[in-house]
Amino acid sequence: MRFNHITLGTLLCASASAATFLAPVGAGAAPLTVSSYSMYNGGTGSYNYQDFTYLPCPGNDCNTTSAPLSGGTGKLTDGVSPALSWYQYGENTPWVGWYEGYPNETNPNVTFNFAGSVTVNSVTVWVDNTIGYGGVYLPASVSVNGTNFPIAPDNSNPDPRGYTFSGLDITGTSVDVQFFQSSFPWIMVGEVSFDGTVTASPEPASLALFGAGLAGIGLIRRRRA
Repeated sequence: MRFNHITLGTLLCASASAATFLAPVGAGAAPLTVSSYSMYNGGTGSYNYQDFTYLPCPGNDCNTTSAPLSGGTGKLTDGVSPALSWYQYGENTPWVGWYEGYPNETNPNVTFNFAGSVTVNSVTVWVDNTIGYGGVYLPASVSVNGTNFPIAPDNSNPDPRGYTFSGLDITGTSVDVQFFQSSFPWIMVGEVSFDGTVTASPEPASLALFGAGLAGIGLIRRRRA
């Protein structure tokens, strides 16, 4: 298993595609579509870091700190990797932020669901790194379905950045991604994306033909008996 990170400065200055900076994934892998994700909502501080674009919004939970969200999607899978740090956006921030002092927000876990069975080869997460400004720092580690990937502290570059964890080979209909706080209380996550393949399943017509074939084989065997 491998992981690489991409800083915003690297992406802006490089002429090659972003794929150049990502850890390699399996042959035939492509972006996977998340049908919904569930988690406890983010909080508020100087600004609003809740997942207020989450739809469908159960009750007013998308605007309530630490409320349980499920059945929809929002900031974390909208295809937008934040180009600026949390404080540069003001109220309309694309970041979801969790504060370890709020209920249910210590080491937040997000369950991402897919419409069917998939094989996930890699996960990319975008996190903010303001080197402690406002209590925001890189997560100490990220866990993907229980496999923990430590993230080294970086005091040299206060930019949003992406980390790609590859070689996962996770097959199923959901993936858990958990973010572990460092010594600073806030974690800001802007985007989570997945690469892999959709697990093929037989079409209903194919299953019917398969069943008819088995029945035919059984009939022939009975006639020969």
